[in-house]
Amino acid sequence: MNLTERINIKSVIFSGFVAGYIMYVVDLALDGWFGLFGTYRIYKDWLLEADIFSGIEDIAIFLGHQLNSILFGFFFAYPPIYYSLPKNIILKGAVFAVIWHILVLLVCILFGMTGAKWLNSLLHMPANAHISLLLLHIVWGVSLSAFYRPEEKQ
Repeated sequence: MNLTERINIKSVIFSGFVAGYIMYVVDLALDGWFGLFGTYRIYKDWLLEADIFSGIEDIAIFLGHQLNSILFGFFFAYPPIYYSLPKNIILKGAVFAVIWHILVLLVCILFGMTGAKWLNSLLHMPANAHISLLLLHIVWGVSLSAFYRPEEKQ
């Protein structure tokens, strides 16, 4: 079974990179807006606390975020998922993002409550950080949907 069959790999890499970049820039640009965004600081604090990537924390966060965005874009592009989402590009991305966010929270609950320090700290973030992450995931999902082109539409 080929999991990448019927996935436009070039398009998912491109759209994942662009969506990750848009999400990252929105987080930076809107930092502090109505007390929201700026979640990149949470990740930077984790790296500083763990004493990894010393001096290049910002680069590590950006590259890690981009790699995650591309990798997780494959879930969006997987045909059984892609074609089960609404046809409207904005709704397709928003619905995927909300479902993705819920799955992230479930992973945090499962592993965070059983000892994973980083995922546990995600659970205990302030409400404004949770709201920010949901909004950022929606930005990511809609951007991913706007730029991804399935193989059939080439």
